[in-house]
Amino acid sequence: MEIVLYDNQGNTESINVLRGNIQTELNMGNTVLVKLFQPGVMYEKDHKWHTVIDFINEWEDKPVRFISNLVPLRECKARLDYSNDMFFTGPRLYQENKMCESLLKKLLPTYQKTIDKQWDLLLGEASDNKDWLYETIKSHPVYESTFLTYFGKDTNKGYWSEDVVRPKKHTAETLGPLANRFNTQIRCSDLIDPAIYNMTHYTAMIETTIHNDFAMFSEKEAKPIIAKRPFVIFGACGQLEAFRSLGFKSFGSVIDESYDTIEDKHKRWHKALDSMLQLTKMNHIKVYNELAEVLMHNKDHFENSDWRRCLTWDSYQ
Repeated sequence: MEIVLYDNQGNTESINVLRGNIQTELNMGNTVLVKLFQPGVMYEKDHKWHTVIDFINEWEDKPVRFISNLVPLRECKARLDYSNDMFFTGPRLYQENKMCESLLKKLLPTYQKTIDKQWDLLLGEASDNKDWLYETIKSHPVYESTFLTYFGKDTNKGYWSEDVVRPKKHTAETLGPLANRFNTQIRCSDLIDPAIYNMTHYTAMIETTIHNDFAMFSEKEAKPIIAKRPFVIFGACGQLEAFRSLGFKSFGSVIDESYDTIEDKHKRWHKALDSMLQLTKMNHIKVYNELAEVLMHNKDHFENSDWRRCLTWDSYQ
């Protein structure tokens, strides 16, 4: 019998409990499926800090498999299936939900835009990584071409047009009273803001959890995919490689994506800022014409393909 176990905390205490529960089921002759709802697991063991990949590798050659929203960036010795929960409601959110569908219809084609900024970078809740990026981009030339907000630091709590729902305390909170009309799992951060997309051409984002052991993807990537926008990710070393491993295409024909291979985080992100600046010097219509097939492929793949796949290390390589 396969027993399903869960962890939605991802800390030392919860991992110790989960480890004990897994072993109990194995001792009873059961197989185990573990669903990790917090892919950025960090836990302490033997006075050292470990990641989710370390925990998965504890179960090498055991009848234990895992499902989570992450792609391993180093050797993963147990079976790991990728779960696409970029939108908690599923990848067809902007096809099936009338509110989201109406937001998408308000987006202007590139050639109709009159803009002052080319990039949007919407930083959500506060973190050390976001603090660093927020301060660093302000001293980089691309800042002049970037629509930048920081919900966790700005006193005005970012920018929200009348088309979307402004969060009260946290960008990932659900839609409150609107949840009764729509879906309780739709978060404020799931909503494309047409006003922002119509005043910019490209998107940059930083993931909440960043570690060179794994890459994770969220609504931050899902929204520009749905809107068919090129983007740059401030993430792990190999984040774009992981993105492509899921069947997507990236934007190397017009964006210098060599930043993705730089191991040092701050050097990698400096290079990503340089890549953003380089793109601002290109004609945006030519950029979109060059990427038309890529952008269409990504949207179709996201919404219409069953791209959950086994991500054991051999298959990822």
